[in-house]
Amino acid sequence: MNWIRSRIFWKIYIINLVVIFALLALMFMIARMSLPQITKEQYRHMTDKTVLRMKEQIVQIAEDLNKFEQYVQDDPHFRVNDAKQWSKGLEHIIKISPYIDSATILDSNGYVKGFYPKDLRHLLNYDLSKREYFQQALQTKKAYFSDVVSADTGRYLLVISVPVLNEQNEVERVVNLSMRIEQNNLFRSIVRSFQIGEHGYTFIVDRNGNIISHPSKKRIGDNVAENAVVQKLLRGQSGYEEVVNTEGVAMLASYAYIPILQWGVVAQVPVSEIYKPYVLFEKALWFASIAAFFILSLLTALYAHQIVHPIRRLCDVAEAVAKGKKHVRADETDRTEIGILAKRFNYMIDSIQQSEELLRKSEKLAVVGELAAGVAHEIRNPLTSLKGFIQLLKEGERNQTYFDIIEAELERLNEIVDEFLLLGKPHPTKKAYSRVSEMLQHVMKLLEGQALLHHVTVQYFVDEQLPLLYCDENQLKQVFINIIKNAIEAMPNGGILRIEAKQRLDSILICITDEGCGIPKERMAKLGEPFYSTKEKGTGLGLMVSFKIVEAHGGKMKIHSEEGKGTTVCLIFPISSKQED
Repeated sequence: MNWIRSRIFWKIYIINLVVIFALLALMFMIARMSLPQITKEQYRHMTDKTVLRMKEQIVQIAEDLNKFEQYVQDDPHFRVNDAKQWSKGLEHIIKISPYIDSATILDSNGYVKGFYPKDLRHLLNYDLSKREYFQQALQTKKAYFSDVVSADTGRYLLVISVPVLNEQNEVERVVNLSMRIEQNNLFRSIVRSFQIGEHGYTFIVDRNGNIISHPSKKRIGDNVAENAVVQKLLRGQSGYEEVVNTEGVAMLASYAYIPILQWGVVAQVPVSEIYKPYVLFEKALWFASIAAFFILSLLTALYAHQIVHPIRRLCDVAEAVAKGKKHVRADETDRTEIGILAKRFNYMIDSIQQSEELLRKSEKLAVVGELAAGVAHEIRNPLTSLKGFIQLLKEGERNQTYFDIIEAELERLNEIVDEFLLLGKPHPTKKAYSRVSEMLQHVMKLLEGQALLHHVTVQYFVDEQLPLLYCDENQLKQVFINIIKNAIEAMPNGGILRIEAKQRLDSILICITDEGCGIPKERMAKLGEPFYSTKEKGTGLGLMVSFKIVEAHGGKMKIHSEEGKGTTVCLIFPISSKQED
């Protein structure tokens, strides 16, 4: 088929192009309008959440540090005029508080009179009277949180000044508890600066706009009061907006004011980062559009070819079957009308083959039946005489071995004759309601000796509450005997024979499993045919008779076998009201 000249091909092709380009254009528009806004909201959620979490942590720190005011004022170490007692008191505070790294004691004039640790010994008698935190504690007579302080040692500190009052309620001395911002691990872990996105970050400022926490340690102590967001924080405001930072970069910032310390927390991301997902998506969409164009051209050609090819293949299969090649099958390519037609065609061929197979089996059964009736009629009477005669001879003083062999073979011949008679002229069925458990137990008693002889262990799992089965008890016993006997004989070296019977929905399921040699796959299809057996001296009639009896009771026999592992025979009988005999 010349698909390039096909009008159907070009119609499909143009329609597909229009649809794909319309979808791509729609995707571009939706992405342009929604992606930046979605990303902006996502970042706002991130920054708001980060700011709130940092604010809660800082408030918790402040509340913990506030407790030191009462603790210091009640501590007897600081009420005596003894430098050694002061050192012990300061050492104790630093040991119990993870926030306090160093401490000093100032007299009422602002001179250092006590310190801890020892690396502060150079501050002894040092004048700190002009420090704001000392002046505030002296004037207000209450604990005061300082701003970020640059110490003489080059460290950045946060100082809590706690006044110690005498009995006249006058400030006798001031205890300064210091937190070294860059060295205090707990403080850094709590108020550390988080990275948001690729270039976003957080920072903390004090009441004067000095940076307390920042991703760059070099920025700690810098004054950023001119920043628009920081100015709002200094005015006690919180919110979210687009601002320009000190470096001139447009940022989307969430910020929160912390009244207890008069600090501010800021989390911000560059505005340019908001559009990055859209830019990446737009590039990917362009690439997908170009790729879709070429792929669509190829798929359209393949689709046109795919429509014609199954039809051509179906015609070839029909022609081959007409010439007698029954093994040929059509390709069931898909679930379209062509695929359904191919499936129905294959089903028709299978039905024809099954009909031919049933006809062949019926013809074979008819021949076997006639042969069985004739042979049984001719040899039944002489067989009886021979058995009686051999029994008389056994009473003499002859070699008993030969007689035993002759008797065993004649007994085997008698069993074959019985199976022939059942094929030629089956006995009339006598159906009644019977218990499956009792039938199986009776059969096992009959075969118990054979099982012991072959060292076979029987595992019995039969539900005693099974409903009664409307059947010919003798015929079903014959089926059970045939199957169980085969299972025992399949385990000459011993093994486990498992017998199970249970109810499954509206039927009774009986499974007999052995651990024998199993049945090869190529032989499974022929099981149940006359004169076909997997045993060396078998006739195949026992299993065929079993199939026939099970089918006569409206049941099914299923055989599952794995070579080298064993065989399972399952009998399924329906549970129903009394049936026609």
